[in-house]
Amino acid sequence: MPPRGEPVPRAKAALRWLGGFLLLGTTGAGLTAAAVALWENVDIRRLTREAVSAGAPALPPPPAPRVPAVAARRRTAAVFVSRASAAFFPDTAYYPAQLAAWEERLRDGGADPVTHVTTAAEIRALGPDRLVVAPAAVCLSPAETQALQEHIAAGGHLVMDWATGARGAGCEWLGWEVVRSLTAAADVRELEPRNGLYLVVPAGSPLAAGLDPATRIELRAASQLALTVRGPRVYWADWALNAAPAASGGEADAAAWHRTTQHGGRVVWFGFRSGQAAQPEDAERLEALLRNGLRWAAGAAYAEIAPWPHGHRAALVLSEDVEAEFPNAAALAELARRKGVPATFFVVSQLAMEQPDLAPVLAAAGEVGGHTSDHLPVVGLTALDQRTRLRRNWTEVRGWTGTAPLGLRPPEELLDAATLLAWRETGGLYVAGVNNARSAAPEVLPTPAGPIVLLPRVMKDDYNVFVQESALRRERLRDAFLEGMRKVRAVGGLALLTLHTQVGGQPNRLVVLGEVIDSAQTGRHWWIATGGDVARWWLARAGATLALEERAGGALEVTVTAPADAALPGAVVELFLPGGGDAWMPAAEEPALPHERTVDGLRLALDFLAPGETRRIVIRPVRTP
Repeated sequence: MPPRGEPVPRAKAALRWLGGFLLLGTTGAGLTAAAVALWENVDIRRLTREAVSAGAPALPPPPAPRVPAVAARRRTAAVFVSRASAAFFPDTAYYPAQLAAWEERLRDGGADPVTHVTTAAEIRALGPDRLVVAPAAVCLSPAETQALQEHIAAGGHLVMDWATGARGAGCEWLGWEVVRSLTAAADVRELEPRNGLYLVVPAGSPLAAGLDPATRIELRAASQLALTVRGPRVYWADWALNAAPAASGGEADAAAWHRTTQHGGRVVWFGFRSGQAAQPEDAERLEALLRNGLRWAAGAAYAEIAPWPHGHRAALVLSEDVEAEFPNAAALAELARRKGVPATFFVVSQLAMEQPDLAPVLAAAGEVGGHTSDHLPVVGLTALDQRTRLRRNWTEVRGWTGTAPLGLRPPEELLDAATLLAWRETGGLYVAGVNNARSAAPEVLPTPAGPIVLLPRVMKDDYNVFVQESALRRERLRDAFLEGMRKVRAVGGLALLTLHTQVGGQPNRLVVLGEVIDSAQTGRHWWIATGGDVARWWLARAGATLALEERAGGALEVTVTAPADAALPGAVVELFLPGGGDAWMPAAEEPALPHERTVDGLRLALDFLAPGETRRIVIRPVRTP
């Protein structure tokens, strides 16, 4: 019997999707806060010409979340057991199961002991700098609410979920004031029932460690809450990663939120209860999100290698499908040369071989990959057929350019597990295609022949603009690319800008691309690279190891080791630390180490690690965290 999940005694509003905004504010040296519109009117299910009619490709499951490096330290925590909330759920086993699940997460995270508190007096007796976890605490007395508020105001820490205190001691309806006051949100709204219930985790916050940028998690239909807040947050979304605030109005779209109080209390709120993931892979991602919240609230020190090298927020690959009107590809190559950026070309090799003079021009501009030999789709063919067809494409591109291709863009951007294996067996490293919008980041996927990288496109291309939307003015392409880039930058993902030689690659249309490139070159936000550069970086990042250990005097030692078979250039170690970045600094023996302080910790910039090389860095507390 499912638990009752309706904290509000009224009917729900009708289903309605709204666009929204994500404010990704990061503070610290060299970082800026910006309001960025997210995914307005973009449906990734229509980003390819045949995706709707062909159906979703049978993709392999997404990669599992990485476990951050965590400094082992004994911590104490208390679970608040609300007797009134236990009585709210008609399934008597439900509430104890929620408590047990959170206790297990605490113990797995190093909490020892984990105690229970059941009254306001017991909460007050904990004292400051203690972590309280209050799962599904929907029914609270005024004294219990006040005790939680006093706890965080005094510097104590709190993790809570869902409709905390929405009902009183007798489970009578009160409203959202307790949630609003504990989270310091401007507004609290209940989500309307939705056909699909999704949340998205942008990169860069303490809640995102180990999760790919813009990881999308699907939940089962149930009552959920959303906050209106400013700053980095996990947000409610639709299938295509569009922000989807509560339909009742306002800008309430936060699905999870963390904040620090004036006296150092760390508060984490999740707008849902645990155990609501729709699929096993969603459960795995959701568990990683919840455990990150516990780590941060408990004051654990943990770290990961940032998604992009050299401190960049996001990555951009300028790509073109060369499948008709081949001389137009030279125009993009010349533009890329003038702007000083690399381009990636995916060629239909049988037609390309009729243009021998074009090969060195494209190769000099960046990288040349495959687009099959004859531009016929390969998805759904047998493994043998795909292997034969893709091997031919690989061989022809190598013969045309003199260099073995690394990347493949299959026609219509559709692929399956056989496509990935066949291309990896030929010697390729990556495939550019759809990933069903499950993230906005490259995915390192295993195959029997070795790992391969999937580069997803999650923004419009020239075909969407000029053909599907019937645009006539070339400025529409510029605007679509710039809007897509703003969105991808907000979530810290990969912007795969895609042209076709016979569509947006026509010289009279290509001119607006210069403005797009100029925008990307402003500041240090974008890493502009070839598809092969991105694939090699993600493979090296996935193969690197990271450890975090406590040393004497409260110092921490960070150990980074590059994979044995690949260098690790420009890695940035993102540390989430108790007390934030102002409480820590590199040790005296690291005077020249580039680093940035953030609200939540430090970013340490490494220069270059050769294959198998290890780098150790010691950071010390400026004051006791």
